Amino acid sequence: MTQTYLYLNKSIRKLFLILVAITESSCSSGDRQDCAKHIKEKILPGSSVGVAEAELQKCGFKTTTDPVKKTLYGDKVVQGTPVSERTQVLIKLEDNKVATVEVTTSLTGP
Repeated sequence: MTQTYLYLNKSIRKLFLILVAITESSCSSGDRQDCAKHIKEKILPGSSVGVAEAELQKCGFKTTTDPVKKTLYGDKVVQGTPVSERTQVLIKLEDNKVATVEVTTSLTGP
């Protein structure tokens, strides 16, 4: 009877771990999609550079401003096994305000 109990206990733990893994993977992909949607909704033409940069940083983007090219760049990589997802944002500026916003997402792997 003890062996049966131990076998069932191991099976239940395995099933629980599988369910947790599935839930975590589906939740994390939703967050990424929400973030891209958030950027498109919150960073609109006419917004200030400060607002645009703050919104990118809220979503975990590393930001860089190029004053010569009048561009704000955002870059974010979500590490995965074996494939990672990279999202890049290119914001063209005019008079320190947002002119255009481009969001691209790509997958990278070994």
